[in-house]
Amino acid sequence: MLDIQKVFGKPKIFEKKIDDTTYQYELKYLPRGFWHTLGNSLRRIILAYEPAGAITWLKIKWVPYEYATIDWVRESVIDMMLNLKKLRFKMDESLDKQIWIEQNFKGGKKYYGKDLMLPSGVELVNEDVYLFEITDPNVELVMSFRIEKWYGYYSLDFLRKRDEEEGKEVWLILIDNDFKVVDYVRYEVEEIIDDFAGGVKDKLILEIKTISPKINARDLVSFAGEVLASYARIFIYEDAYIDTSVLVDYNELEETVKQPEKEEKEVKVMPIDALPLSERTRNALIKNNILYVEDLEKKKRSELLSMKGIGRKAVEEIIKALENIWKKLAG
Repeated sequence: MLDIQKVFGKPKIFEKKIDDTTYQYELKYLPRGFWHTLGNSLRRIILAYEPAGAITWLKIKWVPYEYATIDWVRESVIDMMLNLKKLRFKMDESLDKQIWIEQNFKGGKKYYGKDLMLPSGVELVNEDVYLFEITDPNVELVMSFRIEKWYGYYSLDFLRKRDEEEGKEVWLILIDNDFKVVDYVRYEVEEIIDDFAGGVKDKLILEIKTISPKINARDLVSFAGEVLASYARIFIYEDAYIDTSVLVDYNELEETVKQPEKEEKEVKVMPIDALPLSERTRNALIKNNILYVEDLEKKKRSELLSMKGIGRKAVEEIIKALENIWKKLAG
């Protein structure tokens, strides 16, 4: 981390549960400008690389293709495929990335995700997904499907080409899937001026909503952080010179933020941005080449009123803003 972090203190992360599927992660504080890059990178990694299990292969006994219908099933085969496509699974690392399951479904019943019989190490995270209804109580539906663990999106063309190379089975129905377990990821950055010297810090708020309470948002954030760090490490060459004098280790940082003493002599440069002014008034001061509070203190009320874009309301606003930091105009 940059040496400037000694001024801001040790960055900290806070986890907040909004509801069963929504979590917020608040990270503060780091120097200005870090957070849009970091927030957007984490967001894109989480959305693009969500490792989960999904169904990519289906086989129904006596059903040759996806456009067929089954007399004693209320849904068409395509509707059944679309419902199965919504299912998401958690799979142990010890399992193969592809597993095949066969199950018999008896008639006269509606079936949901929770009715699937899964092997050890496989857990369905959205059990309430409706699958199909068998209307005839005297029949039985025999179905096989493949659960595959990956991320991103598998198109039908990709699956068709890959399965043909491996040896395609008869009456096999392929299902394209995106392995998605997150409804949305969004972030916002807040600028915080809480330093008497006019220092501006950024706070990142990352919000993640998953499709099920069984999906751990912390796992997704940790995975994204590991991916980001692994690519960043590629750029660190062993024979490269790194000026470590401007860097500091995270563990060496202080736990608390030390605020400077509120004495005039310790305030050398305070940017005009540090004052709680409206954007219009701040821009007017900058256009008149007043960039620091020290410059503003040297001005008289009459001088400000003679400047372009600064009226009586703006002057009153400036006076109140200066009073908040124990300062005032020259006269």
